[in-house]
Amino acid sequence: MRTCDPGRWVLFCAAALQCACALTSKSEPMVPRYYSPEYRGGRSAATLPASASVPATGLQLRLGHIRGSSHLRERIVFRNANGELGYYEERRWTERPEDYLRRGLSRALFEERGLTRVVSGMAPTLELELVEFEEIRGPAPKVRIEAVIVLHDQRVVQLEQTVRVERPVRAASDDARAGAVVRALAEALHAAVVQIADQVSARLGALPPPPESSTEQPVEADQPESRGTPLTSKR
Repeated sequence: MRTCDPGRWVLFCAAALQCACALTSKSEPMVPRYYSPEYRGGRSAATLPASASVPATGLQLRLGHIRGSSHLRERIVFRNANGELGYYEERRWTERPEDYLRRGLSRALFEERGLTRVVSGMAPTLELELVEFEEIRGPAPKVRIEAVIVLHDQRVVQLEQTVRVERPVRAASDDARAGAVVRALAEALHAAVVQIADQVSARLGALPPPPESSTEQPVEADQPESRGTPLTSKR
């Protein structure tokens, strides 16, 4: 009769006990933490009293499609030194990043710079694609925002440019890193919005004014007046 090796028996019992503990123990559920990259520094037109509102400039603009890259969703994105993308499972945005960009541009263009928003008809149109909105890990951690802007008039592109803004991440500890990343992205988003709004406003100001539609009635050609009885054909 073969006897069991005591060493193997001890290892078997330890493995069985570990499996039993893993099956009976309950892991804590993952609770997401939500962040919003709202810029807190400075004053904008939205916070000024009505008496200090910005006068209209006469420049017209339609805010068109603002899209985000397919990897930019609610989960916060980070990129390591090798360029590999990753996601925080427990850190998420309250909205998609392109929504923050759209709201910031609306405030900067129409409230702070006095542009007139066009909702129908022909007008210069601004469209954007948010390419990057992420944390960059490495020896000098930072955040990066990159957007491609296109200003056109449904026929000709008046401005096409890539805007990139980076800001350093200053965190004293790993526990404070999440808040530092959000603050850095808020500053970078604000800087990108200001840069885009300034460039678009300057380009619109340099464009020739649209032709004014004439309200006068067209002058009809003079018609010969009929005198007396109408002429009849001779038989």
